[in-house]
Amino acid sequence: MMPKTPSVILREELAKKGYELLDIYHGREKDTIRIKNLLNGRVYLIESNKHVRDLIGREDVIKFINELLSRIEER
Repeated sequence: MMPKTPSVILREELAKKGYELLDIYHGREKDTIRIKNLLNGRVYLIESNKHVRDLIGREDVIKFINELLSRIEER
């Protein structure tokens, strides 16, 4: 079995929290991530502090998701 990429892990972990990963737009400094809340259908566009490809393990991805979701809740 091939190792999972950070974006695949991101998709799986977001699904556990009720979100769907729609797109990852790669920029020079950071990524812009588009996710959809499966409960209310809202789509969010969030700039990340770092690139998704730089995340190393599942723990890093979970921490990254928690940061993204906390930004959504602040809105």
